Amino acid sequence: MNLMKHLKVAGTLLALGAGMLAASQASAQTITDIIKRGSVKIGVLIGAPPYGSVDSQGNAIGYDADVIALIGKYLGVKVEMVQLTPPARIPALEANKVDFLVATLAPTPERAKAVMFSIPYSAFQTGIYAKKNVAIKTWDDLKGKKVGVNRGSSVEREFTSREKELNLTILRFEDDATTMQALFSGQVEAIAGPDAQANAAMKARGETETELKFVFGMQPNSMTMRKDAYELRQWLNNFIYYVKQNGELNTISEKWVGGPLPALPTF
Repeated sequence: MNLMKHLKVAGTLLALGAGMLAASQASAQTITDIIKRGSVKIGVLIGAPPYGSVDSQGNAIGYDADVIALIGKYLGVKVEMVQLTPPARIPALEANKVDFLVATLAPTPERAKAVMFSIPYSAFQTGIYAKKNVAIKTWDDLKGKKVGVNRGSSVEREFTSREKELNLTILRFEDDATTMQALFSGQVEAIAGPDAQANAAMKARGETETELKFVFGMQPNSMTMRKDAYELRQWLNNFIYYVKQNGELNTISEKWVGGPLPALPTF
């Protein structure tokens, strides 16, 4: 092999090594790395009160934001919250824009192909909401109706799986708040969504003409990390267990959801 070929190979190997080092440094996926850095960057969902919204100064507030603050307390590092919409959550994680997510994300088998999940730290019921004067008691009562759902949410599949069978017209919105607003304004005839978010939206608006028609499931929510972040997942699992046991997570639930922490599944 001549000198030029040697130099070319060496340059390629050097570039690959630098790229791998940069990726490793960017991901900061061990607790030691995060503590050494002195800060942690966590993705949080907005547009889904009481779990995530923004205050008048543009700061993230809600159930998830309070959980993130607790994480910062137990890690002993500065926290940066990165505000995300539902469709942007996993892409932001995969692009190393955040260290992990505390963003009301359901641990589904499909998502688990791309990311890892902690044990659940919150949960809510999911149901169909519509105006009181609209007769809906079962899925069949939605036939031919225009319905709304939060794009990228786990409840979206409840409509998409029934789209042809029920001849649904599905409108997708960027978050739970705008989905509820579409129902309030008559843009859609019914929506699928979480009870806590729906109740918060109705209370904030003073809405009395909208109601829960029926419940179709329960959604547990997990913290989410990249697939190679085993140590980080273990620490977060330990954290969730600890704050469940000492009552801190229940305090957050009482504050934002208005009720005690439900029995959370584990895996």
